[in-house]
Amino acid sequence: MLNREYEYVDAIAKEGTLSGAALKLGVSQPALTRFLQKEEDELGTALFQRIGKRMVLTYAGECYLEHIEQIFAIQTRMLAKLRDITRSDAGRLRVGITGIRRPFAIFSVIPQFKKQYPSVDLTLSECASDDLEQLLEELSLDCIAVNVSKRREEFEYIHIAQEEYVLAVHKDSPLIGRAVKSKKHKYPALRPVDLTDESFIMLSRHHRIRRFADHILDGNRIPYHVSMTSRNLDSALEAVANDLGCTFTPEVLLSYIRGSQNIRYLSLDAEDTGYEFCLAYRKGAYLPPSTRDFMEMFKKAFLEQSAADVW
Repeated sequence: MLNREYEYVDAIAKEGTLSGAALKLGVSQPALTRFLQKEEDELGTALFQRIGKRMVLTYAGECYLEHIEQIFAIQTRMLAKLRDITRSDAGRLRVGITGIRRPFAIFSVIPQFKKQYPSVDLTLSECASDDLEQLLEELSLDCIAVNVSKRREEFEYIHIAQEEYVLAVHKDSPLIGRAVKSKKHKYPALRPVDLTDESFIMLSRHHRIRRFADHILDGNRIPYHVSMTSRNLDSALEAVANDLGCTFTPEVLLSYIRGSQNIRYLSLDAEDTGYEFCLAYRKGAYLPPSTRDFMEMFKKAFLEQSAADVW
């Protein structure tokens, strides 16, 4: 960096002689003379002029020293910042998450993280899963919490849980009586045909959940009714809690949904209902200790909350 250039030129300017500057710097006078000649040759201008026996800065030398002092100050602040980041006293963390998982992150993970890393600037971005993966690919996010049906080669994954797409119904729904318990499924299960003529709260078509709903209903030629369309899953689940219909959903923690006491999950006796819930980060990207600790906190808090959650 520019430490030597700053120190050498500054010493010559303050001491007024090459011999005095060399003595102060602890270098030989010939070495200092060679440095000055080389520096002036590269710059194409003289930094000093001789007035009697003294070395005095030229106007170019004054500009040189003024700007190199500014550069040196910036360099000093940069090194201090890098030391802070290395010690995790400062830095940034950009996390992406789907809307339905947002309350869990805000209430169960972020307070713990900020207590340990108060100076890390944390940004929480809420997007659909496809958008989260695109932002991670562009390195606009550091890590994302996302449902994964197929892992991508450019990402590294931390497995959180194996889950399934389920049907969320009101606690008094007749569908509960039609569902059958089995060792194959986590919840009492319905066949797609059992959904005939049911009323659904559907998400817009850019959601992965809507694509799953179309796969189950249209793929099995099931006639159904749409009671309402919602732009986000948390609103759809609140509608289920108010007995406005049923909806397909990932197996999310119900404890963060308003009216969750009125919602029940039912499994689907169909293919391709399972997925991984993972934290993902870009392969090859540098992750500071604070980011790795956040992901460990996230996984631990999720597993603890899942064990305590009443479905």
